[in-house]
Amino acid sequence: MTDNVTSETASAHSEHASSTSDRPIRVGIMTCSDRGARGERADVSGPTLHNLVVDHLSGQVVQYRVVPDERTPIEATLKEWADEHKLDLILTTGGTGLSPRDVTPDATRAVCDREVPAIAQAMFLESLRITPYAMLTRATAGIRRRTLIVNLPGNPRAVQENFGVIAEVLPHAIDVIRGVDTHASHAGHRRHLHGGTAQSPPVLETRTARPAPSREDGPIARNVGGPPC
Repeated sequence: MTDNVTSETASAHSEHASSTSDRPIRVGIMTCSDRGARGERADVSGPTLHNLVVDHLSGQVVQYRVVPDERTPIEATLKEWADEHKLDLILTTGGTGLSPRDVTPDATRAVCDREVPAIAQAMFLESLRITPYAMLTRATAGIRRRTLIVNLPGNPRAVQENFGVIAEVLPHAIDVIRGVDTHASHAGHRRHLHGGTAQSPPVLETRTARPAPSREDGPIARNVGGPPC
């Protein structure tokens, strides 16, 4: 009986300790927008995030959804993607400001087990170098079970700038959450992200995706909503 328990424990640990270098990061992208959810405005930030995830994380976008600026659907989607789909990373865009309808950070904090405040702080400090209006953000980041959740702004250009700040650390953070031996894998991530050098910072191409043609759930095709690659 002891052998069986030991075997099951080792198997479970092995499953959780799968490095991002062994399998792609599974990502969900949620755009929080009243007008987008009503079909009155095409989503641009979501597809922009999709391109960044694929280009700079070699990630796999397996869920995409546009929801209204309401806590109930935002919280429900975060729980579904973390608990049922067991995504590695959820990126939200929109609803991070001071408007009464900007509730994305509140919904994120409500579902997270632990916050990761330095991720949001790093994005804030970089954004503050560009505009003083960065002081008006309430974006947050946190962990639900084994899923990292990060709030990004709604403006496509700001999405690119903020993502560029955190792109380097995301694979490492996901490995830590998975329970991977990061001492062995961290160097490999840096080589992958920086094109073979562990010293150079990542350089993100500045481009904005074209509006997404559909608000249906599910994976986004590589060229849907973005420039040809």
